[in-house]
Amino acid sequence: MNKLFLILIFSLLAFITKAQIDTTQTFRKELFSKGYVAFGIKVGYSNSNIYGKDIDFIFASKQTSTFSAFHAGIFADANVGKFFSLKHELIINQRGAGVILNDTLLGNYDSKLAMLYLDLYPISPTFHYKNFQLYAGPYISMLVNASVQKKDADGKLYKDKSIFGEAGNNESEQKYVQKFDFGLNIGIEYQFSFGLLVGLKYTHGLTDIFQYANSYTFDDPKTGNIKIFNQALLFSLGYKLTGKGK
Repeated sequence: MNKLFLILIFSLLAFITKAQIDTTQTFRKELFSKGYVAFGIKVGYSNSNIYGKDIDFIFASKQTSTFSAFHAGIFADANVGKFFSLKHELIINQRGAGVILNDTLLGNYDSKLAMLYLDLYPISPTFHYKNFQLYAGPYISMLVNASVQKKDADGKLYKDKSIFGEAGNNESEQKYVQKFDFGLNIGIEYQFSFGLLVGLKYTHGLTDIFQYANSYTFDDPKTGNIKIFNQALLFSLGYKLTGKGK
């Protein structure tokens, strides 16, 4: 009797599992084949800078210039209505700025601050009409690497990666870049009938990008956060690999 009961239980579990798998596969087939969700890739050009009232607290001048680099990533568009969808993106992106440093021997000189981020755009509500998409939403970035150009005793430029930060870093001597950034993005895209996308996106950082957690510990004329933020303009080319999308 116990054996028969176990056989019935396992048979029922097997039936339920198979039904769930079949339902999931059917749902996925319907979801993708009808274009409710579309996946794709994108690459492009980034033009970034930094802004904020405390730039000359880290560097020798408030003067900055734009930093040019490239980005690449993946995206998913999920249609939720005739004119609305949700956009999700994961992009590796380099931001930075042209800055001015000071050296006691060499004086002021031009330098570049470079920061490599992994950008997550978790959800951007999107309005689409015909081939155009207009979207906006938050972004969260994780810092992967950072460096600033400095000059050695011979006046030659080299990449100083100490600005990325190390364990036991003394903030009174070296300020370093925060490991996370948060902000907003707004963009527009145009999709051709064969799947090619052309897009322009603006990102505006809302998080202080320089660490200053121990500002009250040192005899420093400045206390509190360092008001320096990221901003960037991204021009992208993409291609939808699955789903018709909108």
